[in-house]
Amino acid sequence: MEQAKKALLRNLAVFSLILSIGYSLIITNRSNSLLSTPYVSGPGDAVVFVLFFLILYMCHIVLSLLHYLIFRNGAWKLSVKMIIFNGTVAAMIVILYSSWNEPVVLLLLITPLVFSLRLS
Repeated sequence: MEQAKKALLRNLAVFSLILSIGYSLIITNRSNSLLSTPYVSGPGDAVVFVLFFLILYMCHIVLSLLHYLIFRNGAWKLSVKMIIFNGTVAAMIVILYSSWNEPVVLLLLITPLVFSLRLS
């Protein structure tokens, strides 16, 4: 249980922040259909970056909490926990990709791998 709390804090404070900044930079510096709407194209790159950063950081918070809820269960083996968490996140990303048809969404598949790192 203690290790799950440490992983939650690490995911919230470090990994979520770094991944959200990285994904936001990639989205802002790449011309794609996510930025082609008239609502997002006008304000400038800084506003678009902050918008995507906040959206992605909120998503990473939800994924961190999901990771904590799955990994705090002591009855399951580690392999079962990894399959449940990574499978759930991969399914959500595939659904998101199929609805947006934007290849940059597939970068989000890195997130469950980073969250599942076992740092001592």
